[in-house]
Amino acid sequence: MTQMRTGLLVLMIAGVSACGSSLGSGGGKGGAGGPTTGSGGATGGSAAGTAGAGAITGTGGAGATAGISGTGTGGGGGDIACAPGIPTTTQLRRLQNRQYDNVVRDLLGVTTVSVGTDVKAPSEFLFPDSDGPMATDAWRLYKDVGKAIAKAVMANPAQKAKFITCDPAVSGCLTATIKSFGRKAFRRPVTDAEVTRFAGIGEPPSIGTPDDVAEATLVAFLVSPSFLMVPELSKTPAGQGFQLSSHEVAARLSLMLWGSVADDVLNTAADANQLQTKDQILTQAQRMLAMRDKAAPQVTAFHRYWARMDDASSHWWRTDHDVAKYPLYSPAARTTLAAELDSFFAEIAYTNGSYKDLLLSGVGFVNKDNAPIYGLTGAGTTLAKVQLDSMQRPGFLTRAGFLSSYSHYDSTAPILRGAFITRYLLGIDPGPPIPSAALVPPPPGNYTTNRQRTEALTSQQASCAACHTGILNPPGFVLENYDAIGKWQTVDPLGGPIDATAMVNFGDGNIKRITNAQELMQEIARTPRSQLQYAQSLVAYGYGRQPNAQDRCVAEQLAGKLASDGYPILTLLSDLTQADSFRQRVRAP
Repeated sequence: MTQMRTGLLVLMIAGVSACGSSLGSGGGKGGAGGPTTGSGGATGGSAAGTAGAGAITGTGGAGATAGISGTGTGGGGGDIACAPGIPTTTQLRRLQNRQYDNVVRDLLGVTTVSVGTDVKAPSEFLFPDSDGPMATDAWRLYKDVGKAIAKAVMANPAQKAKFITCDPAVSGCLTATIKSFGRKAFRRPVTDAEVTRFAGIGEPPSIGTPDDVAEATLVAFLVSPSFLMVPELSKTPAGQGFQLSSHEVAARLSLMLWGSVADDVLNTAADANQLQTKDQILTQAQRMLAMRDKAAPQVTAFHRYWARMDDASSHWWRTDHDVAKYPLYSPAARTTLAAELDSFFAEIAYTNGSYKDLLLSGVGFVNKDNAPIYGLTGAGTTLAKVQLDSMQRPGFLTRAGFLSSYSHYDSTAPILRGAFITRYLLGIDPGPPIPSAALVPPPPGNYTTNRQRTEALTSQQASCAACHTGILNPPGFVLENYDAIGKWQTVDPLGGPIDATAMVNFGDGNIKRITNAQELMQEIARTPRSQLQYAQSLVAYGYGRQPNAQDRCVAEQLAGKLASDGYPILTLLSDLTQADSFRQRVRAP
């Protein structure tokens, strides 16, 4: 009976959640958004649905500071030229799925929910991140997941206490809960009109117990546009656009630096309108970044984006290896190899590390799965911090995660490794591959190294040779001391000695003779092109949109700071909040 009554109450939710008072109008066109497909911007719409239908339209992750996830195109920016100003952005963007998970975790303590017979993270039941109007099925899934979360919360005393701390049967309890929980869920104070609408769920002729009403109220919050979307509707003029309100700035800060909701300190500052100046915003950004437990996952997520680790078109985590030839390899170790890199990125950032440390540090994290690859013994089941030989293991490109991902089943892949460095770290575009090239086998020969075989393969056609010999292959040849799973080798499996010397093209006429991995990483770290690639990725991920002319100016300013040795990554992240485009918006005509 209780379930039936709750179900009837839920039918009333659409009229409450469909029309947030501040979301009744004003879509505007989206800007150069950050879609997970990497296809560019989208057009926003109205966030308000009709009472009873509860439909939500608008954009997905296209707004500023949403954070690009999934299969984004990366933050290189190509040949975009700096054009001072503020890019146009959508006023109505949806929470990304990873943010949705973080928000319900921090608000309600929920990390998994049950829908049907499946138990998963909430976002695993949702549609993938996307731009454009919300599909009917996507809206249905939001409702299904919202009801599942509310049911779980009301059945768990600890989680329930995060939503409601009083007896819903007592007069005034529900109204107080609507105001307190709504402040956190909506990332701003709820309006009197919203309080009235939400409180109406429990008014006659509603059916259900006080707990049923409380559960239905929570569902209403979880499917409200003001929860699912991050509106930026301030109309305070500023320059060529509008100054964001302090509540809107707080949302940008919390989603960019924590990937979740604000804490009490940030909310207090927003309520006091103390997030309007650069200094006020910087103070909060520095405080938030110092909280490693909250900020480190976002720091790691940015570096995964920069390295394209979550990109469906990349080679990360998609290659198996011949266990007979490589007995230290196990497909199950991929989780360890990914966790090792996540720990590496966070450690560099939180030990005052700089950009060059990402490419040169010898810090490592090992357990029984990957320690033998590095020649270590006695490791346990949990990752432990170690210091690897910085000459042999400089930076993340010499870790087993990258090296085994950018290899073949039974051999190294100099072309894959070299192409990654060339395209994504140095920003050099060699042009599209020749479609027929992959069908041409290497000429017969008595090869004693995989390098010889690769050189023979790519020199058969003149149109291939120029690109591979002069651009793509050399960085990969420098990494031939690492076998297909990342283990150090001085003799090739084909029997010949490893030759890691190559003439590497770093772009802009900078071609140097490199003899080992450490020299390669040192040169990448000091190359302005690589510094700009890193800065552009930071801007694209932090602002949640693909590279554009206005953000290019910000990226160039940050890249200039990277040129100074020792400029901390965390300082760079806080600097990202100081651009005019962080606290202002421009609506497209």
